[in-house]
Amino acid sequence: MSLVLGILLTMLTTLSDGMFHTSYETTTSAPLSCCNASVDSLILCLQNNPEMLSEKFFGGLGKQDDAKKNAFYLIWKESEYDPAQQYSKLVLDVLVDQRPFLRNVVIESQVTDSLSGDRRDIRVDIDYAGTLLKQAYGTFHVQPQSDDSVKIAMDVHIQFGWFFRIFISRKVYSETVDWRLERFVENLRLLAEGVVPDDEYWEKMDQ
Repeated sequence: MSLVLGILLTMLTTLSDGMFHTSYETTTSAPLSCCNASVDSLILCLQNNPEMLSEKFFGGLGKQDDAKKNAFYLIWKESEYDPAQQYSKLVLDVLVDQRPFLRNVVIESQVTDSLSGDRRDIRVDIDYAGTLLKQAYGTFHVQPQSDDSVKIAMDVHIQFGWFFRIFISRKVYSETVDWRLERFVENLRLLAEGVVPDDEYWEKMDQ
């Protein structure tokens, strides 16, 4: 479902040669400083408190009542971060049709935080993900649009490994991945607006 009432948002996903490309943007009237603070908190949690990252930014992204949304599902188990190298290592389990399929999958990535003019970009490049992903990279950015409007946007490319390319059709991707990417960006926006988007918040929104 497209989310918060009264907020301009757009989302587009395309599939070409096995590569999913998803872009999404939303706007907020929260001050730019609050939007940047939300991003700062995301990076700080990644560096120092992965458990808080899960609680604070992944609200509403977990297991759903609708079984179709759980056809492809990841369970985050642990993470490490090296700030000197801006290097992240995640360990997770992969469930297919709500049954364990791959355990202890290691995902290694580089995180880069940069500023170009008034636009801030946080880029994530996946360097290794075993058989789960062949290639993946994405950027989250924050940019003021006017004195009282800030854009928070996402641009993500995902190409799954050979098995998952067979399993994850455009329809399955839409049902299991698309809305989670959208909700993650909305979580960033809500935090900038002073709202804590936990599971309980999204349960009420989804009713």
